[in-house]
Amino acid sequence: MGKIADKRFPATPKRRRDARKKGQVLKSQELSSAVMLLAFVGVLKFMLPTIFWRAGELFRYFIAYPTDWNVKSVGKASLEIFTQLLLVLGPLFAIAFVLAIAVNFLQVGALLTFHPLKPQLSRLSPLKGLKRMFGLRGLVQLVKAIFKVIIIGYFLYSVIKKNIDVFPTLQAYTVAQSLSFLSGVLFELAWKVALAFIVLAIADYLYQWWDYEKNLRMSHEEIKEEFKQSEGDPQVKAQIRKRQRMMAMRRMMEDLKEADVVVTNPTHLAVALKYDQSKYPAPYVVAKGQGEVAMRIKTIAQENGIVIMENKPLARALYSQVELGQVVPSDLYKAVAEVLAFVYRLNKRKKYYSA
Repeated sequence: MGKIADKRFPATPKRRRDARKKGQVLKSQELSSAVMLLAFVGVLKFMLPTIFWRAGELFRYFIAYPTDWNVKSVGKASLEIFTQLLLVLGPLFAIAFVLAIAVNFLQVGALLTFHPLKPQLSRLSPLKGLKRMFGLRGLVQLVKAIFKVIIIGYFLYSVIKKNIDVFPTLQAYTVAQSLSFLSGVLFELAWKVALAFIVLAIADYLYQWWDYEKNLRMSHEEIKEEFKQSEGDPQVKAQIRKRQRMMAMRRMMEDLKEADVVVTNPTHLAVALKYDQSKYPAPYVVAKGQGEVAMRIKTIAQENGIVIMENKPLARALYSQVELGQVVPSDLYKAVAEVLAFVYRLNKRKKYYSA
């Protein structure tokens, strides 16, 4: 009871998708049957004159048929019977087939899955079989069956009671008149039963919806587990982020070796700049950091002979305003240009004296 009561959260979209893949969908078989019955009665009412006409034609065909039966005549008569039956029953079965597909499609949509066909040992469990028989679902099935019997019996009784005085007088009618009367009585019964089954189908659909949602409900632990599976374990994600930061740091330190100058705070911040007209119209940041990262940037700059300049305002502005790979903003052009001009003059002087 505790596990069931704990499942108080509605199903997530992922839970619904997984259930659908397994063939667990919201569907009322009673709704499909009721709609098919109602449509079948309507089509039969519309086609009844055609059915009587073809039955009469077939009857007249056999009256006029020669009595010398042989293999050829029996085959011809069988073909005629089959043709007439196909013309009469074919449209009814075709409409029933189309309606069955349409009603199921409207309820379920396009779905092709073989998961329900997989053998499951749980289906062979006698205990679970008894639970299905005597559980809520089994009780609902029993109530529906009893309701159908009561409805059919009640409408059959009411129709017969209504026309009980007419039945003895049918012997005075012609065959066509008797058939017309009986067909009217049967259609009255069929309409009432079909409409009652529609009401039952609506109630069954509401029950199926409730049962479907109840079975899909999730506990707090299931939601957490699903989140871990879909979003990834937090510890794994932390490790991935750590590796990504390490890789980004390695790339930044490699790009740092091509920098023109490193502007420092002098100890807390360090920003490396490079000016390459073929890539960007203005100088851009190739590396930046604070604390230990700033110390590493200065160490690598010293190892690669990159000029390190102390400029606290510029270092703070570059660190706070410019991201890696971005060009410096226009309001810092003048300050950066002065730094680069100094660096270029210094580098020229180094080359001159080294030569």
